[in-house]
Amino acid sequence: MKNITELVPKIKIINSDESEKKQNKEEIAEIVNKLFRQLRAACPAMFHTLSNDDENAVKRQWIIGFIENGIKLEMINAGMRIARRQNNPFLPSVGQFIEWCEKGLSEIYGLPTPDELVKIVNRFCECKWSDDFCNFDYGSDANYWLVNDLYRAMQDESLGRDKLLIRAEKLITGMTKKIMAGYVIPTPKKAIPETVKNKPLSREARLSKLSEIKQKFGFTHT
Repeated sequence: MKNITELVPKIKIINSDESEKKQNKEEIAEIVNKLFRQLRAACPAMFHTLSNDDENAVKRQWIIGFIENGIKLEMINAGMRIARRQNNPFLPSVGQFIEWCEKGLSEIYGLPTPDELVKIVNRFCECKWSDDFCNFDYGSDANYWLVNDLYRAMQDESLGRDKLLIRAEKLITGMTKKIMAGYVIPTPKKAIPETVKNKPLSREARLSKLSEIKQKFGFTHT
């Protein structure tokens, strides 16, 4: 079997700054080599069908995928946490593993899953016109920004539940990458909305408004 580092010089990196190109391709190759030893234990079925040449070809694609997507060791470790939870014994694609990396890192940072975020937005809608809306429990500062961004997108673009889940995933992935890059989540300054501060809606009006939102965006009670 060829040493994995022999594959590296053939890789052309695109859409990357010179500083990123110096990310030490040999080091990434060695990380992939070690990763495949872990995956061999986590996904044993796939490796029974791979020849040495096939395995090298697969590794080369993973190296390219990691370089192009800026995948670092912290993310790989997070991805392996999810890989070990899978019931499927077959090797994931590099794209699937990169998704696991992002999802696993989001978990480590305490961010919600897309489904959890949509459920919080649903509760947010239920509370939106109540007189205690200013006390809504987001769960965390990160959730505050995610919920409000997702709510605005839902309103502005009339997103139904399926598209809302897709947008939620994008927002969470974006927040994850920002935190990984050193972003500090600001503490929100919660203000009482004028409509609530001046004239809270009646219970009947709130229920009517909530029913209208659920019908418009395809929500069910969660």
